[in-house]
Amino acid sequence: MSSTPSSAPTTILIGLSGPSSSGKTTLARLLRSVVNLSVVEGGKEYKLSLFVLHEDDFYKVDKDVPIVTFSSSQHGTRSLQDWDCVESLDLDLFEHTLQYVKDHGALPPDTVSKEDQNSVGDVHVSDAEVQDFQGEVKSWFQQLLHDHLLSTTGTTRSELPKEMRICILDGFLLYPPAPSVPNARSETEAAELKHLYDLSHALLSPRLFLPCSREQMVNRRLARSGYVTLEGFWVDPPGYVEDVVWPNYERTHSWMYTDNNADGGVFDEKICQEREGVVVCPGQGTLPMKECLTWGVNEVKMAVEKRLSGSRNE
Repeated sequence: MSSTPSSAPTTILIGLSGPSSSGKTTLARLLRSVVNLSVVEGGKEYKLSLFVLHEDDFYKVDKDVPIVTFSSSQHGTRSLQDWDCVESLDLDLFEHTLQYVKDHGALPPDTVSKEDQNSVGDVHVSDAEVQDFQGEVKSWFQQLLHDHLLSTTGTTRSELPKEMRICILDGFLLYPPAPSVPNARSETEAAELKHLYDLSHALLSPRLFLPCSREQMVNRRLARSGYVTLEGFWVDPPGYVEDVVWPNYERTHSWMYTDNNADGGVFDEKICQEREGVVVCPGQGTLPMKECLTWGVNEVKMAVEKRLSGSRNE
């Protein structure tokens, strides 16, 4: 691991994972709109900003995405590219980029996001509501700094970071099973999932999770036109979500549910939060996006408060 440059801003890396079409990208973009501000406190300016990094930007080139054979009663046996497995991702580039973000508080200069070219569904949060969130976050940050400066001596005031940057890592597969992968398809997949698990625990805190049900996933993906890839445009073949996307999600996320039953939709909070530090959004995927945004903003606030407390006590 490289050392952090002395001039780099304080950086917080937050994971935001969940099933395909759970609303992760929508929530991440809303948080980016809400958390971008500066305040003056104690005669000094303090900045708080948020940017988004998409796991989908680390897909391999189209020809290197693995082809896997799937069978179903409706569509029979067929070989399809599997865009929803860990082996479709360039983990070396992913790790390098995450470490760069941690060290520099920014994306590498050569980073270009294809994910930002993909559309999202209806946001269901108005511009006026976004502005209300912005005002509330600014007031909270001002009061937070005020309270911290009052509780410190003159010699430690300068130790509070003048700039804090939050990176939201938006991804469909950030919290794989641990410590082993009992139903991995191959040794390679098991090793790469373990690598991803280690990266998640080393670099992401907090680790947030936005759920949705199988039915929600299927309906929302059917409503999408497709996805921009490194070399073209991907459109889900008929039955792809049911035969590929959801089964992959079940294999890699059943550990989060009671009785390992992802179809049941009941998360095991003791395993998720107490053992693995994964905070699941309430509502089992039923909350409207405005309430998801309220949850996300509160989690961001707690992360900032935790980091500021650490800066003050160092």
